[in-house]
Amino acid sequence: MHAEEERADQNCLQQMRKNHTKKERLKKKSEISRVFKEGRSVSCSGARLHLMPNGKNINRVVFIPARKFGNAVERNYLRRHAKEIYRQEKERFTVGYDIAVVFYPGTEYDFWKRKEQFMYLFKKAGMFNT
Repeated sequence: MHAEEERADQNCLQQMRKNHTKKERLKKKSEISRVFKEGRSVSCSGARLHLMPNGKNINRVVFIPARKFGNAVERNYLRRHAKEIYRQEKERFTVGYDIAVVFYPGTEYDFWKRKEQFMYLFKKAGMFNT
């Protein structure tokens, strides 16, 4: 019985983790292409969110800077910010979707403006738990 309780505690902890796990990453090109082709999209100035139901109890997400988005340093900086914003806020989002977020060059965004933009996209897509 004691081992069973420990396993239940570990499962509970894994579900409550705030980090961005490997299971939550959308990696395969075929899966990403399917989200773009079959999913619906929502956009705002500087970004677009593509989403599609995945039939799982987690969201899988990928962050994609558009072509010609600065150099490698700027693209990686953008991805780190996007992953951190998602990590902080993921408990508020509805689960069961594959999500691709595309960022476009143009206006300079700091972390807080990017977070505002990110939350606006998710709100517009109806992705918040109520």
